[in-house]
Amino acid sequence: MNASSQRGCLHVAGKVLLYALGIIVGLAVVGAAVVAIRQAGARSQIAREWQAAPEALAGLQTTTTLEVLPIYDVESAVANTEPGYGVSYLVRTDAATILLDLGNKPDEAAELPAVHNLAALGVDWPEIEAIVISHPHPDHTGGTAAWQAQTISLGDYEGDLSGMPIYTPIEMNDPGVPLTYSPKPTLVASDIATTGVISYPEIFPLSILQPVGHEQALVINVAQNGLVLITGCGHPTLEKLVARAESLFGVPVVGVVGGLHLQQSSGEALQPHIELLRARNPGLIALSPHDSSAGALAAFQSAFPDAYRPVRVGEAIRFP
Repeated sequence: MNASSQRGCLHVAGKVLLYALGIIVGLAVVGAAVVAIRQAGARSQIAREWQAAPEALAGLQTTTTLEVLPIYDVESAVANTEPGYGVSYLVRTDAATILLDLGNKPDEAAELPAVHNLAALGVDWPEIEAIVISHPHPDHTGGTAAWQAQTISLGDYEGDLSGMPIYTPIEMNDPGVPLTYSPKPTLVASDIATTGVISYPEIFPLSILQPVGHEQALVINVAQNGLVLITGCGHPTLEKLVARAESLFGVPVVGVVGGLHLQQSSGEALQPHIELLRARNPGLIALSPHDSSAGALAAFQSAFPDAYRPVRVGEAIRFP
C-alpha cells in the first residue's frame, strides 16, 4: 500500500472513529436527559404523596414495656450468630412479638442468617405473630435473589408460615406464603403500628431501574413516655418519619431504634437531626451501624449519652 492509500485509510478510519464517538456522546446526552426527566418526575411524585398525608390512625394502645432484639445487623454480641450487612429486629411489646425485616443472605448460602440467629438466640417461630418488611431492598428482604424476584426469602426454612401475616410496603410476588400489601398506616398488633409507606428518592444504582423508593417504619406508644420508631434504613429521612408518626398518633417521638442512613460524619451535617430529637428529650436512641457512618453514631452517642444504646445482634434494647 502506497503512502497516499495509507493516508486515505487513516482519513476514513478517523471519520469512522469520530462518527462512533459522536454516537456515544449523543447517547450519553440522551441518557442523561432521560435520567434527569425521570428524577424530576420522581421528586414531583414524592412531594405530592407527602402532601397527601394519611389521616390519624385510631386504636393504637400503649405498652408498658418495649424490647427490640437485633436478629441481624453488622455487629454481634453473641457467639454462634451470623452478623452481616442487613437488618432484622424482633420487637416485643405487652401484646405482641413482631419481626421487622429478614436481613440479607449470601447468594451461595441455603440458610438465611436471620433464621439461624433466631434459633441461636432461643426464639421459636410460634412466638412471632407477624412479619413487617420496611422496604424492598435485598438486605431487608432476605437477599439479592429475593430482591430480583421482587419477593421475600426465608432461605431453606420449611416451617408453616401460612397463617402468619406478612406486611409489605409494595406489591410483592408470593414466595409460597401469603403477603399483605399495606401502603397505609396499619395496626399490626394492638400496640404496634406502621407509619404507612413514605416515598423517597431511591439510592443509586437502584434508582436507574426505579427512581422512587418506598419505606415504612414501626411505631410503638410506650406508656408515660411517648412514641418509639423502629426503622429499617430511614431512607425517607428522620424528619419525615418523626412528622408522620406524630401526625398519626398525636404523641411526641421520644425514641428511635434502627437505621437512619446517615453517612455524614460532620457535626454540621448531623446537627439538624440531633436538634430535632433533642427538642423531644428522647429516652432511647439506638442507631444501626448497618447504614450510618461511625462518625454519625459517635455524634449521636455524644449528644445523647444517657439515652444511647448500641445495636448488636443478640443484645436486647429495652425501654423504658
